[in-house]
Amino acid sequence: MLTTRPELVLRRADELLSVGQPMAALSSISEVFSSKRFRSTPLSTLEPIMVRFLELCVDLRKGRTAKDGLILYKNVAQNTSVQSVEVTIQKLLELSRNKLTDALAKVDELEGEAAGEVEDLEAAETPESILLGLVSEEKSRDRTYRSIVTPWLRFLWESYRTALDILRNNARLEVLYQSVCHEAFQFCLTHQRKTEFRRLCETLRSHLASSQKYTHQSHSINLNDPDTLQRHLDTRFQQLSTAVELELWQEAFRTAEDIHTLVGMSRRAPKASVMASFYDKMAKVFAVGNNFLFHAAAYGKLYSLHSARVAIAAANNASDAQQQDAELEKLASRVLLSALVVPLGSGVEIGKRADGEEGESKGRLGRLASLIGLSSVPTRAGLINDALNRHALKRVSPELRSLYNILEVDFHPLSITSKIEPILASLEKNPDTARYVAPLKDVVLARLFQQLAQVYASLKIDRVVKLASFQADGEKDVTRRRVERYVTEACRRGDVDVTIDHATGSIKFDEELFGDEAGTVASTSANFDSVKTLQPSASTLLRTHLTRLAQTLHSTLNAVAAPGSTPADAARAARESAFANLETAVEDERDLVIARTAIIKRRKELSDEQTARKEKEEAHARSIRAQQKAEEDARRQKEELKQRELERIRKEVEKVKADEAKKVAESLIQSGLKVDKQKLPELSANDLVQLQVQQIEKDKKDLAQKLSSVHKRIDHLERAFRREEIPLISQDYERQQARDREAFEAAQVQRAGQLRRQHAEGLAIKQRLQRILPDFEKFRQVREKESREHYEAEKRRAAEALEEEKAERRRQVLEQKERERQEALEREREEAEQRAREEEEARIRAEQEEREREELERVAERRRQMEAEAEAARKAALEQRLAERKADQERIAAQARREEEALARRAGGGAAQRSASGPAPVGSAAWRASRDGASPAPSAGGERPRFNLQPRSTPPTGADASAGERPRLNLQPRTAQADAPAGERPRLNLAPRTAPRPESPAAAPSPPSESRSSTPAGGRYQPPGARAGAGSPAPGSDESRSSTPAGGRWVPPSQRAAQGQQPRNASSRW
Repeated sequence: MLTTRPELVLRRADELLSVGQPMAALSSISEVFSSKRFRSTPLSTLEPIMVRFLELCVDLRKGRTAKDGLILYKNVAQNTSVQSVEVTIQKLLELSRNKLTDALAKVDELEGEAAGEVEDLEAAETPESILLGLVSEEKSRDRTYRSIVTPWLRFLWESYRTALDILRNNARLEVLYQSVCHEAFQFCLTHQRKTEFRRLCETLRSHLASSQKYTHQSHSINLNDPDTLQRHLDTRFQQLSTAVELELWQEAFRTAEDIHTLVGMSRRAPKASVMASFYDKMAKVFAVGNNFLFHAAAYGKLYSLHSARVAIAAANNASDAQQQDAELEKLASRVLLSALVVPLGSGVEIGKRADGEEGESKGRLGRLASLIGLSSVPTRAGLINDALNRHALKRVSPELRSLYNILEVDFHPLSITSKIEPILASLEKNPDTARYVAPLKDVVLARLFQQLAQVYASLKIDRVVKLASFQADGEKDVTRRRVERYVTEACRRGDVDVTIDHATGSIKFDEELFGDEAGTVASTSANFDSVKTLQPSASTLLRTHLTRLAQTLHSTLNAVAAPGSTPADAARAARESAFANLETAVEDERDLVIARTAIIKRRKELSDEQTARKEKEEAHARSIRAQQKAEEDARRQKEELKQRELERIRKEVEKVKADEAKKVAESLIQSGLKVDKQKLPELSANDLVQLQVQQIEKDKKDLAQKLSSVHKRIDHLERAFRREEIPLISQDYERQQARDREAFEAAQVQRAGQLRRQHAEGLAIKQRLQRILPDFEKFRQVREKESREHYEAEKRRAAEALEEEKAERRRQVLEQKERERQEALEREREEAEQRAREEEEARIRAEQEEREREELERVAERRRQMEAEAEAARKAALEQRLAERKADQERIAAQARREEEALARRAGGGAAQRSASGPAPVGSAAWRASRDGASPAPSAGGERPRFNLQPRSTPPTGADASAGERPRLNLQPRTAQADAPAGERPRLNLAPRTAPRPESPAAAPSPPSESRSSTPAGGRYQPPGARAGAGSPAPGSDESRSSTPAGGRWVPPSQRAAQGQQPRNASSRW
């Protein structure tokens, strides 16, 4: 427990350091972290304590202790002062780097400039490695390097990992995190730490993955922020460069995949210089893996970037335009050469795999293409065409231009190797192009077979080997094996159709019209287009017939189609029109989206907080339940174990008792006691003890009797023995004395001889060493003098060093006091600035929140205005429609009045003409009555029934209809029925209508004047306008709207008046 305040810890640590106790000083500082005052102590007091704590941890190489202290300090300081955390982390790394630099300098001073290496800094020393180091010969520098430099290398690496673990997944410490990553990359590159670099890459990937899992936490890493994503991209580009320089190609490829993922998430395009470096590194990675197809594609992307940069520099008249142009020419040579070395069958094989397989190969090729920004898998012909379109052929050297002509333009199968061999020799001399020589030979061999297949049907193998051989190849057997291997692989891929006949020693080129799939692919692929064809064979023409027909039709359609009539033009025009229409509503939509985004974000934050809180509560409840269950299980197991143990002890006791009883019984039986074995299990322990006591008593009596008899017998015998041995003992003593005297005399003689020999040898040695005694005395005096002088010099040096240390310590104490005073002043100033900054940030935050609130209110007001305008427009449109409808009704009513007036004018002479006209018209009531053999139903005044166009009411029942009367279809619009039940919806009456019934009063003839004024021609419909002048109700009146009786047929107004019908409700409408 800490007994002093944190302010006094530094003083206590300095006192312990002054007496040479750094471990005690470190322990005293470590106690601060467990103090209750630790979280409430100001950072101005804690920061110097942390600095001294880190200095002690570095001096003692206590990496784990430093990590624990930094984690606790970060938890306290990150919410108030992120700069303080950054200072402590940088201090740890700085101290570790200084220690490593000092160790390297010390090794260089002791052993020279050569350097030793340790494979893995995190691997501990094993007993096997220690024993191997003891029994094997090791150079002096290696031992010094391992003992001095390796510990500090390991500690610096541990410091970098500690810093990354502390700074990860914190947006406020993101800048320092990326800086530490760059420093760690430089550390791995400087000291060639390949194992540590792999672990560092895995650590960064795990940190990035974990940052995406905890996005709901406060101050988490947000990759949607362009600046944060750009920093991650910069770090990954630096990681890729380091991996390429360390020649860790698999790690470089995985880093490239990470970069591709991050670039896909970025909203801004990376810089051209950065992408150029990326493509350069990817080209090296593909070259190491012998993937020349994507190697050439990467160089093509790099060339396009350099071409754009050179064009910009030339337009701006840059000073380094000539240098960039020279670099572009060198790059153009690489682009063309890398495209030419792509195997001829690669495009065909990739196409077959992509079409026939949906598994790993297709996904891998698509992933490689997407890494370098390609939408599809490249082909050799496409890469060469891209290089030609970018004018790369004009910038390359003459020998590469001739190489292109020989491989892609000219047709010379008999001399292709002899023409290319000088070019290959010049390429092999250049270190940058030497790696392309071997794949170029394979391309030459493939091109040779493609050209030979167009000229020959069969050819001797020796002739083919001779044509395919280079002078530098050496033995022909090697070339022959290479030719046969190529033919086998090419036939498997489908590049050529060749058969090797070993019996005749020839190669046959197959020309079957209907070959297999391999031949089809070989003829219809890009090889047919890339190889210059003298005369296509019949099989080639047959296999490519549909392809050539499609190409010809496509070119013809493009030539015939009018400009702008193609589907692409129509789609383009529609797209431009859609874009033009969208521009008008962009601003409003943007404001609405911003407001909605803010609301959704806030709701999401609240939901995430609620979810996190609920998950935390559930996890806590689960942990409590699990703990209770574990305690219950442990208690139950403990009780069961106790019960089992008691049961086991009881059984063992019973078993021991039974065994003891059995043994007692057996001993009693053996002793002669008669015990019934059948009754033995029934005997208790007391019975057995009683029996045993009886047996012991019996044995005692027997033994006493035997001893008494033995004593009597032994006393007499022993006395006789002793009397007989007295003279024999005296004789034996005399013989023993004689033997001892002889042995002593012999030993004395031997010892005297040995001493004489040793004396003689000592005298000889003395005489031999007497000659060097003066020299020895001189040497001893010289060594004593030198030792004395060395002792005096060391004593003086120690005294001087002690004085210097005292002076230095006094100076350090003074400097420390001055530094503490300056630091106190600086901390006061920084705290004042920090308070000012926090007040300014609070003010800016308040203003920002006020602006956001005003913006949201403005957007809401704008939305309300838009809704009000839309509502007003809707009401205006509704009123306009109502006005238009009213105008239409008035226009229809006027038209109806005009029609009624016209009908009224023609009504006078119509009836008389119809009565004298003769036979009834077809379809009338009279015509139907005569057809059915019955008299027509009487009507009012002999009028002809017509369609009832008035609003219908309830249709007549079957009892009301007249016999023989033909029903007629009622096409009137529905109105409110007078006798319909209350609340029943009026329905369109399509029931057949009938003529006026005989019993209805409507059939009675009306006076001529009334009939003439209300109903022309006796019952024909008269418009309201025509009835208005003859006493009929005016249009729109209640009487004019009630013109349909209960029977459902139309009745003239005069008849309705006679019938006493009431006018219809004025609210009914047409």
